Amino acid sequence: MAKKKKIREEFEALFEKGDEQAIKKMLDKNPWLLDEVSNSMDAGMVEQNQIIAALGVMEDELGGPVPIDEIIFSLRVDFNIRKGEEEVHSILTSVERLNLVKRNTNGWSLTNEGGKICDDYLNRNLGKFDL
Repeated sequence: MAKKKKIREEFEALFEKGDEQAIKKMLDKNPWLLDEVSNSMDAGMVEQNQIIAALGVMEDELGGPVPIDEIIFSLRVDFNIRKGEEEVHSILTSVERLNLVKRNTNGWSLTNEGGKICDDYLNRNLGKFDL
């Protein structure tokens, strides 16, 4: 167990440095790392998709850019997810860099790519939510 922890720590350090050759070498040597990284990234993507979906729901309802408090409201009411303003803002900023959302003077709105992610997320999970 201690050996895996040390390998994880080494991998994280390499990942932060961005040393692609060393990362590839370490993944080849320790294939279980790839599963862990994938699961971690999947969890992060789920949160991003939830926020994108809440933004899409509110953008349709309001007919324009959505203030962050309305996104938080949609997460809580429509998706039964509680997130703080800082966390939502951080995720919105990261998906803005991916060109999935845009920041406007009146709030946030989806790009075409973000709209596709929103639609996919809602279609996959529609039965689970009361929108």
